[in-house]
Amino acid sequence: MNDIDWWVWLIVAIVVVAILLALAAAARRAGAERRREQARVQASGLRDEAQETAIESQRVRAEAAAAKADADEARLEAERLEKEAARADEAAAERQREADRIDPDVTHDPTPGDGELGRDADFDPDRRDDGGVAPR
Repeated sequence: MNDIDWWVWLIVAIVVVAILLALAAAARRAGAERRREQARVQASGLRDEAQETAIESQRVRAEAAAAKADADEARLEAERLEKEAARADEAAAERQREADRIDPDVTHDPTPGDGELGRDADFDPDRRDDGGVAPR
């Protein structure tokens, strides 16, 4: 050891330590880069899943809107048919009232407890107004 001065050994030791520190820093950077790359891959997968979920959500929302439109259309059709039936009922009732008004055999006093117009008790469909019998 006398051939080489102590300060040369010190420089060699500093160089070796610097090389070891550089290798450790490079390894740490490589590990950090690997972790970042894994995080990027994981984030990309999550973004893909989120996009698929959003597309599915839009599809379901569109189906719901179509079903609601169908239900609204069916409700409107039911209302239209109900109004049409009510008009037909009213027309039938009006024709019945008109027939009862012009029928000479219908009394205009309701039969007690009947709730409808009564018919003459002595009505004979074969009798004519002149007292004779109608031919068959």
